[in-house]
Amino acid sequence: MSVPKVFPGIMLVAGLSAAAYTLMLLVPTTSSLIWALLLGAVTVNLIGPRPRLHPGIAFAAKPLLRLGVALLGIRMSVSLFLSIGWRGLLIVPVSLAATLLLTVALGKRLGLPPALALLIGTGSSICGASAIAAMESVSDAKEEETAFAVATVTLFGSAAMLGLPLVGENLLGLSPSVYGVWAGASVHEVAQVVGATAGVSAVALKVGTVVKLARVTLLAPSVAVVGSLRNRQAASTGAGRALPVPTFVLAFLGLVALRSTGWVPDVVVRGTTTLDTLLLTAALAGLGLGVDVRRLRRLGLRPIVLGFASWLLIAGISLVLILALY
Repeated sequence: MSVPKVFPGIMLVAGLSAAAYTLMLLVPTTSSLIWALLLGAVTVNLIGPRPRLHPGIAFAAKPLLRLGVALLGIRMSVSLFLSIGWRGLLIVPVSLAATLLLTVALGKRLGLPPALALLIGTGSSICGASAIAAMESVSDAKEEETAFAVATVTLFGSAAMLGLPLVGENLLGLSPSVYGVWAGASVHEVAQVVGATAGVSAVALKVGTVVKLARVTLLAPSVAVVGSLRNRQAASTGAGRALPVPTFVLAFLGLVALRSTGWVPDVVVRGTTTLDTLLLTAALAGLGLGVDVRRLRRLGLRPIVLGFASWLLIAGISLVLILALY
């Protein structure tokens, strides 16, 4: 793909990304990824499709997206994952797997496209927009389905950020550390976990962030497992084609392993984290620019119902496990 072809679209994506990043700085409990998606969707539905912009938009929505997801691995380490203790090691994967499986099953009952249900379940159970973007690579989701999944998960992630402190602290009377575990195990985005815990206590914030990052560590294995299951289904039915484990998933795992050695300086981690956020912001702007609102209307309210149910599942399952183990 030549530079002149991608340049116009990339410039539009860059402008939207800069605006999204600025909005995130103004409202710290929000994510630049979500702002980028919304700005992209609004822009394309105001100006209409422009073929001249498509090559650059496609470049942002695919290669930049995968590079951004791969670089997420530098934030994680095996020691961080193990630091949540045996109870956390039980709560996080069990609630994640149960929520994902039940969301996919419920999506089927609601008559939604399987790929859309998978993406909503992924976003709710793992880490919001980043997880949806990663899982899209092993699904048959269309761009508007990916965008709808991100929007739905963001809606209920924001509701969780606002509502969880009221329930956990005031209604249930959870201690700050236990509340932090619940927030980290159930709230969708990292920024939303910060928003849900910072006002409770410093302990809740620290515990919630660590548990949330441990949950994010399961992103690459989850994508690999779903991709493997999809390949088995394709082989047994003769439908579709087998896909290799995405290279960016292997890169993610490689960076987790590298960070786990302790050899990566903190300044490199901070710089890579900023670069990663910028890449994912650009990728979500690209996805937003592929949204056709008319197609989304045909899906009706069913994805929103599924997103709400998925939120209740991750919050309810993790809470039951927490109350049983703490």
